[in-house]
Amino acid sequence: MQLSYVQPGMVLTTDIMDERGNLLLESGITLTAAYINRLKQLGITAIHVADPIAELLSQPALSPELRDELAQKFRSIFTMKAADLTNQHVRITQLEQMKQTVDKVITETGKRLPYIMNVKVRQPSDDEIQHGINVCLLSLVTGLYLKMPLPLLKDLALGALFHDIGKIALPQQSLSVPEPMRFHPLFSRELLLKAYVNPTVARIAAEHHERYDGSGYPLGLSGKNLHPLSRLVAIANYYDTAMNNATFTHASRQEIVETMMAAGNTQFDLNSLRAFFHSVAVFPVGSLVELNTHKTGYVVKNSAHYPLRPIVRIFDDTSYTDVDLVLKPNITIVKVIKE
Repeated sequence: MQLSYVQPGMVLTTDIMDERGNLLLESGITLTAAYINRLKQLGITAIHVADPIAELLSQPALSPELRDELAQKFRSIFTMKAADLTNQHVRITQLEQMKQTVDKVITETGKRLPYIMNVKVRQPSDDEIQHGINVCLLSLVTGLYLKMPLPLLKDLALGALFHDIGKIALPQQSLSVPEPMRFHPLFSRELLLKAYVNPTVARIAAEHHERYDGSGYPLGLSGKNLHPLSRLVAIANYYDTAMNNATFTHASRQEIVETMMAAGNTQFDLNSLRAFFHSVAVFPVGSLVELNTHKTGYVVKNSAHYPLRPIVRIFDDTSYTDVDLVLKPNITIVKVIKE
């Protein structure tokens, strides 16, 4: 939750650490005015607090147990040395286990497809592991929406999950340097091919920073030279990165969506882009938002055809009012307080 909206009496749900890794406040503590003011002085802008209403409304696309299993399996691969990824034993054990977990992810996500706009697909995080999982799930729900056959869904999910695997082959000091970083998609492709992963999966990883008009990198590929699955993963990767960066850029979700839609058939394949926003909730159910009326409320339902205009529930002391933003064109969401 944005710290400016945190009130004394709220309960912290995640430890707060300083830049050196020292514990500032422990999960489970009840926040006081003094604690909140101190956090503001330290420049902290958002924290995780318990929100019973959001927890009641929000439903994840994956069960917590399966998402944890996926994260654990992915982390074990993403944090290994590049040479280990091509080791035969690793290839037989960890990669095969990952494929089995991805099969379960496809099955479980598919069961939620009829109401996918009203479940939570991505988890806000700047962690590389969670980013990979977000891109995987965002791509997958769109693939399911497009009724892709199972073999394509498997390639899509694995390609999206492993799209940044090439970063483990880069020297540590180059991870923040633009030029070497521009080649990590090619490292991803080579690592995956050496690990005998399906060539389509490796191609997706190689092309996830390419753009439909040829303005991307590392090879400047365009149009039909890009695999259709790569075009979709490029959209999911851009979206998740933009959403995570919004904390620093202060871009609204409406700006992010409008910027992406304006780039249809230039940076992005327009058909894939439309399908993406017909299957991904920009404001997940359970999100606490502020309207341009200065009222706050919780998102309770989304519409595939109007991703920026959900139904928002506004509570007062004794009851609540549901505001359908599709029917109220003058009312807009100006800020996400807590997702």
